[in-house]
Amino acid sequence: MKPSIITALLLLVWTMSFGQKKIENKLTPEYQNVLGTKISLVPPERFTAAADFLGLQELESGSSIMVLNIPGPYSEVSKGLTKAKFLSKGVEVKKIKHYVINGLPATFVTANQKANGKLYSKYIIVFGAAEETIMINGACSANLKKIGAGIKKPLLTAYYHADKMIDPFEALDFTIDVSATKLQFAKNMGGSLMYTVDGQLPPLTSDKTFLIATKSFSKVESDNPKLFSIIRLKQLPIDIDHVEYTNEITIGGLSGYEIFAKGKDEHTEEPKNVYQVILFIDGLYYILVGITNDETEASLNDLKVAINTFRRK
Repeated sequence: MKPSIITALLLLVWTMSFGQKKIENKLTPEYQNVLGTKISLVPPERFTAAADFLGLQELESGSSIMVLNIPGPYSEVSKGLTKAKFLSKGVEVKKIKHYVINGLPATFVTANQKANGKLYSKYIIVFGAAEETIMINGACSANLKKIGAGIKKPLLTAYYHADKMIDPFEALDFTIDVSATKLQFAKNMGGSLMYTVDGQLPPLTSDKTFLIATKSFSKVESDNPKLFSIIRLKQLPIDIDHVEYTNEITIGGLSGYEIFAKGKDEHTEEPKNVYQVILFIDGLYYILVGITNDETEASLNDLKVAINTFRRK
């Protein structure tokens, strides 16, 4: 999988500025570890562990703090993230500051973004080392000034447990079994399970077959699940040439739609086959997407076998 696809899937964009401020955070009893991550922070008032993503949430207001782990060093990840890309996602940057947090370079972005006709305040801190980069994304309704201020301060208390061993499946409420396929587990990125042929992300083999499985953390804004599934397909970083079929499907007791389509990578124009399954539950959904450059049936069958093992815990 190309780095450009990873960037597109996660929508990770920011800009650079000058000036740094050093922060030295020390663990105290107030700190709380974000389950499934190497991050601890002092949580805002009334924020509790999130049920549908790696992070914290305040249920009454719908405010959230999400932790994302990005493969690759901060120095390299930051090169591909520009102000132009940030703006292309509808994010209006208000302020950017640079810090050094416990010896690690960090960028703090304050911004606004419109979604579903509503304006949100966003507070994003990105920092990392040679092995990985961490993004912590806080969001709340723009009119909730007090909650916004309450989110911003805790992000700067972030403490990175560099040597902490993480069970990548612990915080998830679903499982996938790839043992009967050629796929290998590669990464849990922000609650999204990723699988490749060689277990590397991006894969180092010529076979770029890739599977991602994740759960939404926002309600479906549609009463037409079939149409919603088609729209989500078009949001992938693949230029779809044509859809081979769209069928109702039931996996693990959940109903939804499967779509098989052919297209090209929007950056490299390499031919791609796409197999997408979306399963709906209580206004939320699980999305499982397999993408392969293999034109034979073997890779498609492996993707289907893996996706059909989906089960809720």
